[in-house]
Amino acid sequence: MPDTPHRGPPRASARRVPVWPAPLALLLAGAVFAQWLARPAAPPAAPTRASGLAADPAASRRPLDIRVRDAVTGRALPAQLQLQRDGARALELNAGAQGGRVASLAAGDYRLTVAAPGYEPLTLPLHVDAAPSLPITVWLSPSAPSEALDLLALKAAACADCAVFSGHVYDRGDGAPVAGARVRSSQGEQALTDAAGYFELQARLPRAQAADREALPADIELRVAGAGYRSQRLSGLPLLNDSRHLIVDLEPGVGVAVVDRRHVQARARERADRQRPVSAADRAQIDAVAAAQADAALDPARPASRALAERLAAQAASVPVPSSIRVGTNCSGRSCSSVSVYAFEDYVGRGLDEEWIPSWDADSLAAGAVAYRSYAAYYVAHPVNSRYDICASTACQAFNADSVSATVAAATATRGVLLTRDGRTAAFSEYSAENNAWDDPSDGLSCVNNDLSCGNGRNGSPRNNWPCLSDEVGRNRGCFGHGRGMSQWGTQRWAANQGRDWRWIANHYFNGNNQPGGMRNAFLANDGGVSGGTVLMDGFENGVGRFASAPTLSGSTVGISTASLAQQDCATRKSGNCSLRVLLKDDPAVSAAWAVRLLSGGGTPANNLELVTARGRVGFWVYTGASGMTASLSIDDSDGTERAVARAIPSGQWTWLEWALDDPAQWNAWAGASNGSIDAASVRLDAVWFLREQTRYDVNLYLDDVQIVH
Repeated sequence: MPDTPHRGPPRASARRVPVWPAPLALLLAGAVFAQWLARPAAPPAAPTRASGLAADPAASRRPLDIRVRDAVTGRALPAQLQLQRDGARALELNAGAQGGRVASLAAGDYRLTVAAPGYEPLTLPLHVDAAPSLPITVWLSPSAPSEALDLLALKAAACADCAVFSGHVYDRGDGAPVAGARVRSSQGEQALTDAAGYFELQARLPRAQAADREALPADIELRVAGAGYRSQRLSGLPLLNDSRHLIVDLEPGVGVAVVDRRHVQARARERADRQRPVSAADRAQIDAVAAAQADAALDPARPASRALAERLAAQAASVPVPSSIRVGTNCSGRSCSSVSVYAFEDYVGRGLDEEWIPSWDADSLAAGAVAYRSYAAYYVAHPVNSRYDICASTACQAFNADSVSATVAAATATRGVLLTRDGRTAAFSEYSAENNAWDDPSDGLSCVNNDLSCGNGRNGSPRNNWPCLSDEVGRNRGCFGHGRGMSQWGTQRWAANQGRDWRWIANHYFNGNNQPGGMRNAFLANDGGVSGGTVLMDGFENGVGRFASAPTLSGSTVGISTASLAQQDCATRKSGNCSLRVLLKDDPAVSAAWAVRLLSGGGTPANNLELVTARGRVGFWVYTGASGMTASLSIDDSDGTERAVARAIPSGQWTWLEWALDDPAQWNAWAGASNGSIDAASVRLDAVWFLREQTRYDVNLYLDDVQIVH
């Protein structure tokens, strides 16, 4: 599984929080929640039977024990169920909101479809045999997306050092909301649940937390107590400048149930391997999966293997993404006593915060979403057992039904994007906390890599078919993982400290940035415009991104002096919080007109995002107070570098400029053997150009949201 430290098998990327006035945000939040909580629960419907399996001996049947819930609020739902067997309808029935046994099924394989008015239906496989059946909870997504979590995130952002906790409290037995339950934090804040079981409270982050990007988040404890119920103490909840929604089920009784909600990386640091109990049977299955991956390795001696990798690198593959996933819950290792079924993308958004730290950079989270999604999709195709695809413990991939705004946004930004080694199926996308091939004897962390031959500052495990990879961001960080695949802390350092976007990070760890070998041969699928949409290449929220070069670095730049600069600016921006300020100063020794080639990725194509030519458009927002400025782009094509026709930049306003990649009328030959049209199926951005007649005055331009639109 992924591993902390153990695992194996547009930047629309980072969703931005809009800069709204705080009062408006609070009013909207109240309006959304008022509608949200006012929806009445439909009365339970009486179970009805249709045809089916009445002739089967009762002794050979197993119960179908099912409950249906709202994936956002946790509210119990009455639902309609339809079972198919051998492609034919076998049984139709209604499930009441309280859940429970609704049918007895004969041995065999079924397809179960669960539907409720106002929700997206889910279909899942259902296998019945002699083994005891497990209770199933199906979590349906509302047809109309909820903005509630985003609006609460605005509250946290407005406060700057606040965390917002919201949630719903229910009776575990009948699913009814628990009104009047008291929710109290270890910081002293408290709230009472309303008639829908909803609560909301704020907590404060330590002042030093925001400045230390290498530290784990501080945590807090919430205690939930309702009259007649056993209290629940949620310990170790990470404190984030974000919103977290909790679904809490209380059991009747007395006393206190303690639930350890520390992040898996925090638990792992306290006691080596505590987070991954693995039985002998589980270990055998994990080893079998690893052995099966040998055939997926790229073998340079096999021309077909190399050719496949080259084809995947050259174009975005299209790989089916599962629509749902069966998650084993209440697990010890891989042995689980119940099953929860989610829409697949809901699973990614809700589970990512258990593996990645939600306060990390948005591109780190987006890269993590790709690995998390791929790992889960692999297990849907290769289930742990016939009852569930994947377990919710770290023996598979950590998961909890909570939702955190930042990780939900990361999943949304990368929706459907996963890794593949064959162009047809999801790759077994291993990851672990720290993959640096050096075990610091004094850090007390658990290194499970049995091959540290790559050395300090490098990532890999050649003994396990993962070639060495230069990964300087991990230098002098003790191995806290297995060396295979992605380094979780590495994704944060590449994004936050080096300005790399999520595509670069995923490609870095899984194919050596298009230098594949061994198991490091997985490529992004369903990206580059396959499913359409806008991809944010650089938004400058965390630095200069790909535009780290000085305006005069390129030998093609003329007319300006070396005093010119490009730097992040958080005073002027089109959206988000920051933009790229480009200050152009005249070179008094040159009378030529200005032509500024602002390089993307240092002029190295491999450092830039791959762009699909068909129906692809590239553009950006730009602002300047100067007159007479024009802008252009250059694109690295298969036969050279093409340059776009120049477009005027009006002064004193933000302007969107855009060029269509597949329109020859918008391109001119510029360098190499270029021919004035973009011929390759996929290309990469070379540079943004700024042009003007020579002037002795300084010119400031602001660049924001460089995007590709498909």
